[in-house]
Amino acid sequence: MIPSGQIFVIGDSHIGLSDGNEKAILGWLDRFVALQPRALYLNGDLFHYLIADPKFYTPSVERVFARFREIRDSGIAIHYVEGNRDFFLRGSFAEDSVSDVGHEYAIEAGGRKYLIVHGDMINDRDLPYRFWRFASKNPLSRFALRFIPKGVARKLVDNVEKKLSDTNFKHKSKLPLELMTRYSVQRAGEGYTDIVFGHFHQKLVMPSDGATVMILPPWYETGEAMAISPESGEFAWVSV
Repeated sequence: MIPSGQIFVIGDSHIGLSDGNEKAILGWLDRFVALQPRALYLNGDLFHYLIADPKFYTPSVERVFARFREIRDSGIAIHYVEGNRDFFLRGSFAEDSVSDVGHEYAIEAGGRKYLIVHGDMINDRDLPYRFWRFASKNPLSRFALRFIPKGVARKLVDNVEKKLSDTNFKHKSKLPLELMTRYSVQRAGEGYTDIVFGHFHQKLVMPSDGATVMILPPWYETGEAMAISPESGEFAWVSV
């Protein structure tokens, strides 16, 4: 039995944008709320891709964020970590529907200090992705989006996202454990005991010379979440 007051973390739910694709996550959120949790951290890539602009506001997107608003307003904090498939969250309907958005969050629990971060930027060998991120996630591209017709914009992003998916899966086929270890040592110097990545779609717990490295299981495949006890700082993988 999962005790009340836990802190939950999920990653990579990859909800589709088509009508009805949101049913699985809405059902999960109903079960999650029934557990009387303290908070939920969304560790990136909530949707298959989310461009937080009205041109991409489908019924599926609308229903998910409406449920987030209800949960947040009931007193359960929802923190949204930007992933590689999340665009222009700040100042958008996405930010308005959760407690806050950011690139990383710290959770202090029972003497441990968790860092929740998506992890897409630790692999400096994935040059195609780094170029894509630079080209797509900047104020100029957000401004230019205003002038692209909705149909053209959706088709363009679908095509580019497919290419991005190909390069991402190529680099995810072998985990960059050396880079993860290097990153964990760096962040351990800031007091973190545990680093929680999403992005790599492989559940992992790896002790290192720095902070312990963890990778969340991809929610869209497993439905699993990390549940952290605020009192003991211990965590468990749970299916809600």
